[in-house]
Amino acid sequence: MTYAVGLTLTDVHKNRDGVKAELAVALSGAEVHWGQLNLVSTPAREQLVKKLAEIDSTVPWRSMLERACRRTVEAIRQGEPFMTLTGESVAPAREVMPRLLFAGEPTVLIGDGDTGKSLFALALGIAVRSGACLPFGLRPPRVLPVAYLDWETSRDTLETRLALLAAGLGIDPPPIVYRRMTRPLVEEATRVAAELARRQIGFVVIDSKMFAVASGDGVAFHEPITAFYNAVRLFAPAATLVLNHVTNEDARTGRAARPFGGAFAFNGPRLIWEAKRDRDVADATAIVFTNIKANNLPRKPEPFGLRFVPGDHTITVYPMDLAEAPPQATAGASLTYQVRLAIARGVRTAEAIAKDLDAKRDTVERLLRRLRKDGKARETEAGWELVT
Repeated sequence: MTYAVGLTLTDVHKNRDGVKAELAVALSGAEVHWGQLNLVSTPAREQLVKKLAEIDSTVPWRSMLERACRRTVEAIRQGEPFMTLTGESVAPAREVMPRLLFAGEPTVLIGDGDTGKSLFALALGIAVRSGACLPFGLRPPRVLPVAYLDWETSRDTLETRLALLAAGLGIDPPPIVYRRMTRPLVEEATRVAAELARRQIGFVVIDSKMFAVASGDGVAFHEPITAFYNAVRLFAPAATLVLNHVTNEDARTGRAARPFGGAFAFNGPRLIWEAKRDRDVADATAIVFTNIKANNLPRKPEPFGLRFVPGDHTITVYPMDLAEAPPQATAGASLTYQVRLAIARGVRTAEAIAKDLDAKRDTVERLLRRLRKDGKARETEAGWELVT
């Protein structure tokens, strides 16, 4: 006997109580039930079977529901397949944006509020979607569809910035998929991942992490963070840029910062870049970007700076000379790099460099000797200078 029955499971997710989903039941085209169901709970399933049997007792509700729930739970538990490691070389992760974005991997950009993180993220999205080149070699090797998941601003804000940045680059605004988000990512990830895959999205912006993280009530302190990064993995093979904030203490002191959210917020992503704004620049949004974590790269990329200069109906992106930035803007860079910047600013002696960087003089002298040995600096009668 044929039954015109439809069972539709959506918002499937695991929590401490089991595997839950929203279940819609249709009979002959008419919806007869909708609600949340714990798929692994026998009493919950039996209660639903009793309700459906009252509607039509000729339908084998129990067997249909048992089969649908079991297959759904098996699918969500299956995970990635086992593979055998052989030691054979594999292709490196594909760059979506040199030094910043890699296919299937999360990159995190941290910074205090009003640093310009969202502005930079959208500029990256425009470059990836259009193939346009930003300063410091930030040119995507291939054009990819881009999505922006927004917990912080609004479509109007992004539309305005998109038009201004595209005009500054001299191109038409490229189409970027946008979705206003209101719930934690773990509750939306399955549906969002399916839509990203359908649209073949290659780069996703998450703006921003702490609004996208679920509540930690009644769970261990790290669980919301690890659940967030597990959800982000569903977006592969797209590269993901996660915007995040820094701790209050790091924001106040201006020292090298760590991402807000504890040790797992630092350990979760593949790359972490810190953004610091030069507040002394009044006619532009001047941002210094310093890499503080670079898993699987041969070495940390060097810092770089960008100036977002507003004009008449444009925002133009220019390179920023880090020698003109205050020392605290590059506090997250290696001391060797900071010594080089100090010399570029005209600080010539080891004693003056140590004072400028609030570092120990013997450490600075050791780094100067290393720079001289590597042919990157030399000592003259006027003091230390860089070798071009």
